[in-house]
Amino acid sequence: MSDETRRRILSAAGACLERDGIRRTTMVGIAEEAGLSRAALYKYYSDKPSIVVEALARLDDAFWSSAVSRVSARRTIGAQVAEAIRFTLEQDPGALAIRLRAEEPDAFAATVGEGLRAMAPGMAAFWRPFLEAARERGEVRPDLDVERACEWIMRIVISLVTMPTDDKNHRRLIEEFLIPGLR
Repeated sequence: MSDETRRRILSAAGACLERDGIRRTTMVGIAEEAGLSRAALYKYYSDKPSIVVEALARLDDAFWSSAVSRVSARRTIGAQVAEAIRFTLEQDPGALAIRLRAEEPDAFAATVGEGLRAMAPGMAAFWRPFLEAARERGEVRPDLDVERACEWIMRIVISLVTMPTDDKNHRRLIEEFLIPGLR
């Protein structure tokens, strides 16, 4: 797929989601917004969840860049996980993904949840440099399976973000359960 076509499709999907929400956004509507036929769109994306997730991820590039900056400022893996949770919870509720999750929780879970399963390896990879640095500092065991630990941390962060408590409790949960599992 050409970068230009991809950009058009994802911009169109973002516009449809912003205007229509998840339930009323359709493949036909995205194709029309992008100036493509429905058949042409299906050559690039096989289903609505894959477009929705990629469009939301594209809009979220600034989030990931800022997240790396904030998380990197912390010294230990426990503090980094706590900062990732804090940072995520502080995000502007007007952000499209957060707004869609609040306005259409069932549609968001069904559509984005399916896409998140496909995106999980990429989201987990966010933690790789932090875990490798923690291993070099001796915070985690030397034989740690970094790939699996990245996935585990990503799942813990998603859980604590979607069912938040206060910052102090997040930190206690991380120190009491997550960190011992990495040592």
